Amino acid sequence: MMKRREINERIEANVLVKVAGTIVISDDQKTTFLVQGKQPYEFLSIDSKTNSETALAIMLQYLKDSLRVDIDCLRLEELSMLKGTNKQTLFVFSIHDHEQKIIAACTKKQDLEFVDVAQLQQLFRTVEMDTAPFFD
Repeated sequence: MMKRREINERIEANVLVKVAGTIVISDDQKTTFLVQGKQPYEFLSIDSKTNSETALAIMLQYLKDSLRVDIDCLRLEELSMLKGTNKQTLFVFSIHDHEQKIIAACTKKQDLEFVDVAQLQQLFRTVEMDTAPFFD
């Protein structure tokens, strides 16, 4: 028979964290956001089982390990929530150095692309800009 402490440790080790993120690139000519899929676009979304990492750590680790983005070139610009039944924290990063290198790293993954803000109006309706992020 398992002890109560062992059961609690197993439960804690299986916490599913859902986190969303994007990278914004803005210059004098246009503003683009990193999204996944085809229309209707979605923000990059990650599910991770953890009991010790924060949502921010999960997102940064994904960008670093899976997309090979130099996370030292990113700056956290916005922290919001995605609306819906599965609320997710949304991290919005900007790039200030090595822009082309980061764009190349992100777009190597087949379903990711930088899309002009004008094409993302429906996606932005899913963002709650006036609320604090949801922490589980």
